[in-house]
Amino acid sequence: MAVDIYSVSEVNRNIQEILESNFYDIWIEGEVSNLKYHSSGHIYFSLTDDKSSIRAVVYKSRAHKLKIKLTNGAKIVVFGSINVYLQGGSYQISVEYVRESGVGRKFYDLEKLKKEFKEKGYFEQKRPIPEYPRKIIVLTSITGAALRDIIKITKRRAAGIIMYLYPVIVQGEQAKKSILNALSAINDSNIDADVLILARGGGSMEDLWIFNDPDIALALYHSKYPSISAIGHEIDFTLCDFVADKRAETPSAAAELLTHKTAELYDKLQTLKKAIDNNIHRVVLNKKRELEYISYHTNYNKLRALLENLYLFTDSLTDKVISSMNNIIYMNKAHLQSLVETINNNSPIHKLSLYRQKCDFYKSKIVSDMLNIIHNKKNTVNFLTNALRLLNPENILKKGYTITTDKNGNTVKSVNQLNINDDITTMFKDGKVSSTINKIYQSKRPL
Repeated sequence: MAVDIYSVSEVNRNIQEILESNFYDIWIEGEVSNLKYHSSGHIYFSLTDDKSSIRAVVYKSRAHKLKIKLTNGAKIVVFGSINVYLQGGSYQISVEYVRESGVGRKFYDLEKLKKEFKEKGYFEQKRPIPEYPRKIIVLTSITGAALRDIIKITKRRAAGIIMYLYPVIVQGEQAKKSILNALSAINDSNIDADVLILARGGGSMEDLWIFNDPDIALALYHSKYPSISAIGHEIDFTLCDFVADKRAETPSAAAELLTHKTAELYDKLQTLKKAIDNNIHRVVLNKKRELEYISYHTNYNKLRALLENLYLFTDSLTDKVISSMNNIIYMNKAHLQSLVETINNNSPIHKLSLYRQKCDFYKSKIVSDMLNIIHNKKNTVNFLTNALRLLNPENILKKGYTITTDKNGNTVKSVNQLNINDDITTMFKDGKVSSTINKIYQSKRPL
């Protein structure tokens, strides 16, 4: 039977004909999400409900005719037709008309939560964020860009800060449990930290919605450490942003906020060091000029003695300054090295390497154990096969023995089973013989 084989283009064209011929001039109701006003003049967004979503576009020719301005979360009703994009094998609704249906249920519930939280004072009680933090706790995804940005900025602006990372899931069904468990573990710990950052990089409204969960917001509010919420981009606001002690527009902004004063202090120290060096150089230069001037007006021997004393004093002072600076540099270098070692020892990469080594060990052990089990089972099968082969009736017949059965096909094991005139069958290796018993001989001694 022949089988029809279609090309991708044929399948997509068939789908196009079905969709565009059956879904034109239709009304669809849903919530606006992932809204984007493109520079071309087109408007792209998704229509969603609690179970599904569909992509939508308002082309430039229609966009300027809309009577309402689209916003994320708005519940709208659109009129248009389904179009299929053949090259990408995707479909969308081409919108011709939009009318407002009301505010989406999720945003309505969120505004209600905000009002309840504000009335309970969760938005007003703010703890101060330390200006010079020594240790910070970071809750974020271990694979996200947010963590990389925080580490990069902190290392560049204030390398001495110690970070404790609590990896969490920031999107999907497991996100809530992961974040709540981490916040609970932090509150139960004895970490000597100064501040906590809850961070997540940018994403769509749906991606960030987990941070509007009231349980997560309350857990962040009750954190024993001053908290910073750094969720999404500058335009994104979540319930966690309102209950946190401080909101940062982005994860990078949170790192800059915590290192701002330390970076300023470091710059001031560098400026002060340069000023001290310049002052020492200027004093030495002025004294040298004074000595040169005096040399023309005083006794040569006295001048020489004075010069020698000043030279000795200058050398001594220079040695002290250099020694002090070297000691400061050495102590700071040692402290920095200690901090780097602490960070390296607590690095997830180091721990992942150890876990990978353990996995390789157990993998080798499992393979070895399985090979041993297979070998033992194979030996057992060979042994049983040989035993069965030895018990095979055909092998017994080949050795010259015979097997006798009565007329009912039962194996005769004793002459006591037989009577005169009974019919019996005797089986040899190469055939059977039927016979009738004429006489029975009893053995005097049983075999």
